[in-house]
Amino acid sequence: MSLATNPDLEPGRAYRTRELRRWSANPTRLARRLVNEGKLREAAHGLFYAPIKSRFGQAPASDAEFLRAFLNDGPFVITGPPRWNALGLGSTAMFAETLAYNTRRTGDFTFDGRRFLLRRVLFPESPSPEWFVVDLLQHHEMAGISLGDMEGRLTATLRQGRWDAARLRDMADKYGTKATLALIERCVDEAGIVA
Repeated sequence: MSLATNPDLEPGRAYRTRELRRWSANPTRLARRLVNEGKLREAAHGLFYAPIKSRFGQAPASDAEFLRAFLNDGPFVITGPPRWNALGLGSTAMFAETLAYNTRRTGDFTFDGRRFLLRRVLFPESPSPEWFVVDLLQHHEMAGISLGDMEGRLTATLRQGRWDAARLRDMADKYGTKATLALIERCVDEAGIVA
């Protein structure tokens, strides 16, 4: 039995059509056949995934796995309401799409019926909680919270020792605007933190 007849697909993994070349000289035809056999599902044009078998039926690949395949293993970070709301700074936003920053693509995309908002934005390799604070400040309007409300909450959480003030300043300096850095400086000063 040839590899093309029975490719070793990893459940939960997303594949671009070109990745199927390792099993067939005609990856488009192989993808079509595997979709017809139920071994792959099409998430978008040229993007497929091997479903995960669960007791509730077949589950799709994760958001991160779709992004990994779509962005050709390029760096990305998933941000937005799930990360912002967890900071405890007053954001209670909900999006119908996943917000992800990356180094390759900008636009609105749909994978397996799920919407993704991709933005080419500078971000650290391993984002810290302080970076997510700066990200929220930069996108407070998307989160539906005023800077005035956030300023008071950020000052209070700085007093509680929840954030590393030096790292917060550094993240604002590298990834924020001058206005964001000034707001953070005010909060650090109001919290009485001496750096």
